Amino acid sequence: MKTPILLSGLLFLLPLYFHAQVQPGKTVPAPRFERSGGHPTPALIAGKPDHLIVPVKRNMFDSSGYVWKWDTILCYKASGPAPDYRVTRKYNLSGDSLVQLTERSQSGTGYVNFARESFTFDSAGNWLSYLSEKWENNAWLNQSQKKFAYNSTSDLADWKTAWWQNNTWVNGWHYYYHYDSNGLNDTSMFQMGQDSLWVNKLLEIPSYDINGYMTSSLEYSWINNGWSATSKFSYTNDSIGNLLTWSGQVWENSSWVNSTFVTITYDSAGNRILLVTKQWQNNDWVNNELWSYTYDGNGNNIMYMSQIWSGGSWANSFRSLYLYDTCNNMLSQTSQSWNNSSWQNGDTEQYTYDAWGNSITGKYLHWYGGWQPYNGSLMVYADHQRDDHVNLIEVYRYETVLDSILVFVQPGLSQEQVTLYPNPAHSRIYISSPAASAGSHGSVTLYDLRGQVVLSQKLDLETTGIDVGGLKPGVYFVKVSNNRMTQVLKLVRN
Repeated sequence: MKTPILLSGLLFLLPLYFHAQVQPGKTVPAPRFERSGGHPTPALIAGKPDHLIVPVKRNMFDSSGYVWKWDTILCYKASGPAPDYRVTRKYNLSGDSLVQLTERSQSGTGYVNFARESFTFDSAGNWLSYLSEKWENNAWLNQSQKKFAYNSTSDLADWKTAWWQNNTWVNGWHYYYHYDSNGLNDTSMFQMGQDSLWVNKLLEIPSYDINGYMTSSLEYSWINNGWSATSKFSYTNDSIGNLLTWSGQVWENSSWVNSTFVTITYDSAGNRILLVTKQWQNNDWVNNELWSYTYDGNGNNIMYMSQIWSGGSWANSFRSLYLYDTCNNMLSQTSQSWNNSSWQNGDTEQYTYDAWGNSITGKYLHWYGGWQPYNGSLMVYADHQRDDHVNLIEVYRYETVLDSILVFVQPGLSQEQVTLYPNPAHSRIYISSPAASAGSHGSVTLYDLRGQVVLSQKLDLETTGIDVGGLKPGVYFVKVSNNRMTQVLKLVRN
């Protein structure tokens, strides 16, 4: 059973990410679903169009874990006393974000509309649609939309995007996925929009072994109104599905020609520690690049390093170094390049967090004989995890501001049986709630707006008096729970 929690809503905003998502008329490359934080995947190394890989099922804000989120205000600012932007998110009881409203701070008038993003989901939690809008001339103007369709087993089968141009929707890109009787993706197709039509671009047909691991895939391109084989790939895996080798060939002069070969090595914990790429040259495989990875005792990647094959040996090229706190939050990521026989600093990202793993600050710095502020891309974290919906670009610093709180309540439990009075209150409040089952006790906990516990006590009677005279005037949240129910109420102490 999921535990009810009440936390403070200290988070962020994404003013620049929205622009990147909704520019009308802009040709946007198909997104890649193999994300490696800058580490190469075999598909990326060889230029394989891995946008045909079926995306993992997930909710937008990774809220499928242990909590449900209600209306939430999230703020972002780079400098000054007030946030430059703020976001209000509305969630359903499953933790899916339904509406995200972005507002911009305007001197003398408070916050004004800036952007709005809307989402819909089916009863199984599958993402059905996305609509982005911007505020212009006191009205919402369409920007982009995405639509998704699923098969009977909730596998993503169809994904279309469109851009709003000249008061009409213009096709962007289209993905189509088909699955065999075992639920394995056996066909993937990618199309680009052209006027009101979809034009074929790429087709991929994979094959699998008896364990469901991909062993090969054949890729076709749409040429002269027909599908022509252009690339093929072969894979080997270990017994638990780790990719061990990957090779690619291209169709040239009526025959298959070797292109790229990759080998991957893992440690006993399943962490990737080595990745070697080779290129086919003069009828032989020639070393190309070596990636090595180092981890701490908690499994956090603390370094990855790139070396290139030069003069018959591996030569240092690039590396990234990571630091973490005791909660495994990433505190910094520093890039360095090999120059004049030593590692030279390049850029660094630095982060701080609250007690729940939510971002408080982020900074981007470049090395000029010392670390100096510099515009770059910064990540944002929530619940100790990166929020994939946020990508702050061309900024050097962000700071979060507490503007509201997140209230987590377990759905399905009684929400009408608790009363709190008087409210507002000055010195004493009374809570009436149904008694717990025999042998159990209830509890009441008061939180301030930062989610800190300011008062907690047992509930042994159906009506309990609580002294709040020692609390500072302000707004508090009161969580009442026992083994029959849980409810969170707002209290104003005057």
